[in-house]
Amino acid sequence: MTSELSQRIADCYAAFASYPPPRGLHASPLRGAAAILATLTAAPLRGLTAKQLGPYGGWAMTTVGDVDNYKHFLPRILELAVNAEPWHGLDPPVVAGKLNYGGWQRWPAEERAPVNALFSAAWTHGFTQPPDTLDPSGWLCGIAIIDGELDAALAAWLSSPSPNATLQLAEFFAGDAERLFDDKANRNFWQGAGDEAIETMRRWLLSEPVVDRLLSASGTVAPEDEWRIDHALLVLNALSPARPC
Repeated sequence: MTSELSQRIADCYAAFASYPPPRGLHASPLRGAAAILATLTAAPLRGLTAKQLGPYGGWAMTTVGDVDNYKHFLPRILELAVNAEPWHGLDPPVVAGKLNYGGWQRWPAEERAPVNALFSAAWTHGFTQPPDTLDPSGWLCGIAIIDGELDAALAAWLSSPSPNATLQLAEFFAGDAERLFDDKANRNFWQGAGDEAIETMRRWLLSEPVVDRLLSASGTVAPEDEWRIDHALLVLNALSPARPC
């Protein structure tokens, strides 16, 4: 974890420090509130594992607990999400959806700012990593879902000189790009983003700077990764509107 990411996580802990651990939980009868509470209070907040916190992350507010409960656990949820723990409730788009469900737009600015900064930092770090090591697209999707600074996130991606940023762009075309041009029901996590964010992504993916980045990628990435660029260009060609000769 980079020093910037560590600082952004520390900022989140500070922002939500006033929310105490729950003494009781309202929950659906199907959940077993007492057992969940016992799990969530079995260790100090920063000591909770993904196995302990991940299921709650998926149930929070909809069937277990309230907004203040979620705010207490949010810093640790975000920290585990940065570590790419494989739990649905810790996926960045799921966290973003929970924020919206919890009335995120009405939260105090001093709570929103560090969370927005954490999403941006996790995304910026992620797109400089090898695609076989880390898939950061969930953070970009999360930024769109919480109405974060999507234009800035895309600009940072395209301006990065890292070859991995190019490979992550190619991977995005191999994964999420086609979903963004599909019906809303087929967009996976991106269905949680608003129409404006989807349109922004569509325009950006077909923009000349993105096309140029892929077309000029030959020789800037390792030979064994050239196939990723080739595949991305095939997808891009399929998504692009027909152009007159």
